[in-house]
Amino acid sequence: MNKRQIIIVVCALLFGVNLIYAQVELIRKDFIQFGFANFEHCDMQLLFPGKTKFKKLEEDIKKAKHYIHIEYYKWYNDSIGNHILDLLAKSASKGVNVRLMYDAFGCSGNDPQVTAEFIKKYQSKGINMIGFDPMRFPYINHALHRLHRKMVIIDGKCVYTGGLNVADYYIKGKPELGKWADMHTKLTGPIVAEYQKLFADMWYRETEEILNHNAYLFRTSPTDKTNEGGYTAFVVDREPGRKSNHIRKSYISCFKHAQKKIRIINPYIILVRSVRKALYDCIKRGVEVEILLGHNGDNLISEVSTAREIYNLSRRGANVWLCKECFHHDKVMIVDDSLCTVGTANLDARSLSFDYEVNVYMLSPKHCKELNSYFEEHRKTSVLLTKDNWTSLYPRNKRRLGWWTKGIRGIL
Repeated sequence: MNKRQIIIVVCALLFGVNLIYAQVELIRKDFIQFGFANFEHCDMQLLFPGKTKFKKLEEDIKKAKHYIHIEYYKWYNDSIGNHILDLLAKSASKGVNVRLMYDAFGCSGNDPQVTAEFIKKYQSKGINMIGFDPMRFPYINHALHRLHRKMVIIDGKCVYTGGLNVADYYIKGKPELGKWADMHTKLTGPIVAEYQKLFADMWYRETEEILNHNAYLFRTSPTDKTNEGGYTAFVVDREPGRKSNHIRKSYISCFKHAQKKIRIINPYIILVRSVRKALYDCIKRGVEVEILLGHNGDNLISEVSTAREIYNLSRRGANVWLCKECFHHDKVMIVDDSLCTVGTANLDARSLSFDYEVNVYMLSPKHCKELNSYFEEHRKTSVLLTKDNWTSLYPRNKRRLGWWTKGIRGIL
């Protein structure tokens, strides 16, 4: 290669990098315009599989000195659920303020076994444990807007958030689904303040107890270098009525401005119209779109509705990978290897139009690289959905049911 060719190649590479950077800058500008909370000097530790998340969380619970604030959609009365509660009770006995909110609907039914006796047992051990919006007559009033967030805030120093609830099967998997693949994160830096604010607002909604979230933030000492450097991060939360379109807008902006590649891992692909259109336009522009999810769903209706959606995406040019070894419950997206998100929101109408959710977006090539490696590792054991294997992967009865559920996808 001569000198001229080298210069041309270098210029092409630099132009490509600058072009992608410019597109990510457009997303950043959108996020600021939308009013999303943004912070500098933040960091994120990716935690997977479930054992890793719970082990790390256990370590930090033991170190807590002031408070532990918790929100979960599901908290089962099983071995991991009781183990974490026992740890929290020990912290409470040492003077740590422990507040725990679980979604009353998510923890209803026979499986979780979150009974009144179970709650009283741990309340008597010093854990302030309450259910969000218990189901009361006429019931339908409470069915839509559920607390789907998962987060643990410890001493204002770190936040745990992501896709994992508290139940044994998040570690062991389920016989009918296989292994359970999921993604959680540990966030540090100024971003912690926003999660504490979210918790304080929700806690007041249920208890009328005012938590001045600033009083619950313990800044690092001058000698602590933990929060130096780091990355730009955005917190995108969905609150019915006030921030109903926020998560939807964040996805649409990413689809609109992506230049080369988008990778998505999500268990439920049942898109609302605006997000579907943005993704179709993204594919039409020539952006490489890859989607990874489990072949089998954890409930029939969402499985067949997702199957119909991903087939239509595949026909338009997306590469859809179906993992047969495990069920992917992750909520992950990587945009142009520069911006990534991990959070609680599914790509379905429940998360995009009804529930309380929260996602973190990180402008970090480092974390994008880690998530890309995770994606590629799971893609090795997955099959690419095509027109030829569509009928063999999804039998006729499931394809028919998926077609009939079109009318109710807006509430799934």
